[in-house]
Amino acid sequence: MFISSKKKAIVQWYNCTLGTKGSFETLPAKLPTESLLPSIILTQNSGHLSIESVAGKKIFVNGNLLIKPTPISETTTLQFPDSLWVISPSPEIDFSAVNNTLWTLFDASTGENIGQYPSSQLLNAAQHLGRAPETLACTPDGLEVGFNLSQIASHLSPHEENFVKTKSSVTLAEEKNKGSHSCPVCWTRFNPGDALSIAVHEDLRGDPILGSDVRLRFHPTRFNDHGLALDPMGLACTDIACPHCRRQLPPGYLDMPHQILSIIGAPSAGKSYYLAVLTRILQEKLPTDLGLAFKDADPTGNLLLNQMRNSLFSATSPEEALLGKTALEGATYEKLPRLGRIVSLPRPFIYTLSVPSQKQKETSIIFYDNAGEHFEPGIDIHDSPGAMHVATAAGLIFLFDPTANARFKAKLVGVEDPQLSIKGRIDQQDTILAEMETRIKRVLGLSQKERIATPLAFVVGKCDTWQFLLTSPLEPILQNGKIDLEAIHRNSDRVREVLIQLCPGLVATAESLTQEIRYFAATSFGHQPVVIAEGPNKGRIAPDPQKLAPAFVEAPVYWLMHLASPELIPGK
Repeated sequence: MFISSKKKAIVQWYNCTLGTKGSFETLPAKLPTESLLPSIILTQNSGHLSIESVAGKKIFVNGNLLIKPTPISETTTLQFPDSLWVISPSPEIDFSAVNNTLWTLFDASTGENIGQYPSSQLLNAAQHLGRAPETLACTPDGLEVGFNLSQIASHLSPHEENFVKTKSSVTLAEEKNKGSHSCPVCWTRFNPGDALSIAVHEDLRGDPILGSDVRLRFHPTRFNDHGLALDPMGLACTDIACPHCRRQLPPGYLDMPHQILSIIGAPSAGKSYYLAVLTRILQEKLPTDLGLAFKDADPTGNLLLNQMRNSLFSATSPEEALLGKTALEGATYEKLPRLGRIVSLPRPFIYTLSVPSQKQKETSIIFYDNAGEHFEPGIDIHDSPGAMHVATAAGLIFLFDPTANARFKAKLVGVEDPQLSIKGRIDQQDTILAEMETRIKRVLGLSQKERIATPLAFVVGKCDTWQFLLTSPLEPILQNGKIDLEAIHRNSDRVREVLIQLCPGLVATAESLTQEIRYFAATSFGHQPVVIAEGPNKGRIAPDPQKLAPAFVEAPVYWLMHLASPELIPGK
């Protein structure tokens, strides 16, 4: 006697929208089957079939909203946002006689058969009969269970559904832009309980918004004994994501305050070099200067910046030390949803600042390396909101490039810096500063006469080429483990004196923007860069890694962080 090894089907299913059918021989299983992302999970426990929502979508089971795991013992209707299904735990039902091109319309209360119509004509038939859709039900020919006509009306008018869905999702996102925490990526607000968990099980790879390569984001409903969320397959999840843009949040992000420091400047002003050097200097100097630890809070998210920094400080030649431009759609930007739109957002670089012996004295610093193009006039603030974080920042750093300014260059005659001889550069730094002012005040709802409260550090970079213009040398800004605010003020006056002579309009624009401003001199290289003589980057300008000697780059951050977190960085 031979015994077949073929397994019996546990669950039969039929997709009423597409007219396809199939079965599951093992559980757990997920639906919809055509999607990389499940909306529900079918499980079996002690011989009983159960259905559970896993994607936070509205799913209706026999016309009722699926809120918690629900047992299934008979043929059941499932209504997804974009499809209609029927499932059955009975092996005798295989749905082979079902025809989804013709639907039966019947009275929802009495079951009286009214007629058969194509699905696209069901609503018209109800209107012609003078019947309210709420009183009617319908089902594909060959089925004995049906859907309430009013509930599935959107499935019968797909174009209208798409419009309504898009419009309502934007409204919903705007309404939910509130809470105690701000996302470091999209800058929308949320409460801790709204954060999404990130699935661990490999079968749950695929997110409806971020794509098939990203693990599922979901609202957890089950937790283990340690309070960790369980994904739909029962694995404990340790990672969370923003409920708006769905980007993964750094570990411990919800446990500490956050300070955004936005670095703004014209294209090719040296922002990427400045940020790469800054993080290296802060890591080296903060322990000795102020007794603070500067740690990488998001090694995965900071990977690009760490690579840039390593390329610069580990280089043996100018070719190796060359950093790429922060292009608008480059590696420092990513496409993510924000308030109903897919937009280009800058990647945050997140670090923690803490007193090593005192856990409660800790904050995160979020740096942004903006493409200068984001602040050029003509780029819509909503379609490309990558610069909107400046409105929520704890401090702004405007990096001014003196080698791009004609009046500065006229004062630097005799200085042998290849940056001074670059042809075709258009100095638009005053325009970018003015555009930044307009955008910040627009986001904050301020009039052009009002000034923002966010402090601005106006950094005149590349000071190795121009510091001889200062009337006196810069003073040290540290004294007995505290920053010397008076020394910072005097240094600011020295730098401002140079600027007011050469760029008075720029000073006026900066001081009309904010109530709190200081001027700083800094150099990321500490020497004049060189022109690459050969190879694929021939003609480009890069630092000589053997001569790197950054100076004063940390001063703006010390001042801004003192204002934001005086308990961590005290002043005198």
